[in-house]
Amino acid sequence: MKAKISALFMLFALAYMPARAQFVDRTSIERAVPNISVFNTEAAALTRQMANSLHLNEGQYAKLFTVNRTRVAQLGEINTYFKPDEPGRATRLSELDAQYDQECSRILSPSQLAQLHQEKGAPMTPTDTGNGRG
Repeated sequence: MKAKISALFMLFALAYMPARAQFVDRTSIERAVPNISVFNTEAAALTRQMANSLHLNEGQYAKLFTVNRTRVAQLGEINTYFKPDEPGRATRLSELDAQYDQECSRILSPSQLAQLHQEKGAPMTPTDTGNGRG
């Protein structure tokens, strides 16, 4: 009986070690991403600059701060993880810009959005304002 229990214990121990090693390898990737205060600082500066040029109200400021913080964090991750892969990095950056433009179009009025595109130097494309309220 002792032999069966010890053999069973050894079998489980041998099966556990390789599985544990694979799990540790998968979960021990260190992320070289700065802490959240860096993101907040950069997002606050960007949002403040946008507020000065676009004349944002408080609601727009709060929503854009959240969007800008997310964008700054994702931009940092893309630049860190896709540094050696230039085509992949360019693709991710264009996806991030498209997502950012979509979020800004939900928050800003059409005139503010046109001014933002003009400041960015992007060609202004007509957007569907939906119900016409902007």
